[in-house]
Amino acid sequence: MAVDAYLNFNGNCREAVEFYAQVFGTEEPKLMTFGQAPPNPEYPLPEEAKNLIMHTRLTIFGSNVMFSDTFPGMPFR
Repeated sequence: MAVDAYLNFNGNCREAVEFYAQVFGTEEPKLMTFGQAPPNPEYPLPEEAKNLIMHTRLTIFGSNVMFSDTFPGMPFR
């Protein structure tokens, strides 16, 4: 049975998703950073957020596992 999961990280999402891709032998993940999103002049992007992962996904045994970093200043649980 396939499931969808979304995992949040506190700045180490890139490292985690690359590790899981290697462990499970998936395709190389396509990473989208906060800095690649279209800019919004009303909400300028902090410099420390530009290289954080906004979204990436792996398919592991038929299940979608999505990953992202928590935006700076937002609570991390």
